Formats: sequence, C-alpha cells, structure tokens
Amino acid sequence: MNKQENQPLRDTEKLKEIPKWTKRYAQNRTLTTVVIIAMGIIMGAVVTIPISCLITAFVKRNIILGIIGAVLFVIMSVFYVKFLLKFGGKNRGLIDRRIDKWIYGNEGIASVPNPKLTNKQKWLEFVIAAIVFICIIGSNSLCMDGYLSFKYLQPISVLFIVPFLVSQYFLRRPKQGPLLLICPVLYTVHAILIVASVPIFFMGGLGILNMALPLFGYTFLVYAIGHFYSRYALQQLKNIANLQENNNEC
Repeated sequence: MNKQENQPLRDTEKLKEIPKWTKRYAQNRTLTTVVIIAMGIIMGAVVTIPISCLITAFVKRNIILGIIGAVLFVIMSVFYVKFLLKFGGKNRGLIDRRIDKWIYGNEGIASVPNPKLTNKQKWLEFVIAAIVFICIIGSNSLCMDGYLSFKYLQPISVLFIVPFLVSQYFLRRPKQGPLLLICPVLYTVHAILIVASVPIFFMGGLGILNMALPLFGYTFLVYAIGHFYSRYALQQLKNIANLQENNNEC
C-alpha cells in the first residue's frame, strides 16, 4: 500500500523535471556547431589554395600559375561575399537554424535563446578576441624565429586560450551548457603533461600543430560528449512523457 500511495508523489516529482531536461537537451544539440566548425575549417583551407598559387607564382615568376591563382581568388571572393550577404548581418544565425533543422528535424524545435549582450559586453568580446589573435600570431612567430621552443607553445598558450574559452562560456550562457568548460580543463591538463615531459608535442615543421591540434581535438571531443548527453536528456523526456500518458490512461 505504501508503494502505491507514494507512486503519485514520485510521478509528480518526475514531471517537475521536464524543464530541467528540456534545457539540457536544447543546450547540448551540439552537432550543429560541429558542422559549422567543420565548414569554417574547410572554407579556410580552400581559400589558402589561390593564395598559395599567387605566392608561388610571385616567387617563381610563373605568369600562368599567377593567372590561375588570381582567377581562383576572384571566384572564392565572390562566393564568400555572397555567403556573407546571405548568412551575415541581419541574417546571422540563419545557417545555424537550417543546419539544426537538417540534423534534428525529426526531433522537433528545441533551443535556448541567445543572450542579449550589452554594448560593453560586445566590445569586451571583441577586445578579448583581438588580444587572443595577436597572442596566437605572436607566439607562433616566436617559435618559428627560434626564440621559443615549439615544445612550450601549447603550455604558454594556456595563458590566453583558457581565459578566452571560459569568457566565451560566460558570455554565451545559457545558450551553451557547462559541459563546454571541459575543453579548457582538458587543454590545461594537456599543458601540464607537456611541462612534466610527457612527449605529446611536435617539433620542427609540425610544431605549429601543438596549439591547433589539442584545441580543435578537445573541442570536438566535448561537442561529442554534449551530443551523447543530449541523447540521454531526450530519453529522460521520453520516459517522463510515457509516464504522463500512463497516468492519463489511469
């Protein structure tokens, strides 16, 4: 009898968890971001092709290669301008919604609204991004010029990469869930291991990957964890929905 009497109370407590699991599910639909990051990497890699052609043509005085590079550069520039006109400015976020619909269309619409940043917060975000960009270029230049060993490139980058990642979380919450803070933690642990002489770094021509590879690798790992967590949250919502249906039938 006690179990039967306590069942409605437990069911009521379960129903109260709907907002919690809905928020966690929406925060961790991360495959959309993974696709956008992949698109950015591909687009960035593709644009280096005409630039490389132009640089090589200039060095080797190859007119034909220079023409090919110029034509490719014009084509890529036109494409990027059209892309920015369609998905930038007032249409910013449109491509996110399209990709989200493509990936999660059969699960319906679920999203946490973007935070409304004040002008001070927007300027702070811009200043932080500019400082981080300068630090990335500067630290890589010091390594390539021989003033800094590539071994310590990633540990030194913790000083500006980790604060940047943490600031992005606080500026973007509740749109982004706290699981994303795993990335700066892993990045810091990676640096500690290198300082402790664990050989997880590159030297020579591959030294530039010491910063990029852990950053992108841990980012994708965290987004993968977020995706699987969204599956768990979705299952919790389905269980609660089934519970509610059973109660209605009774």
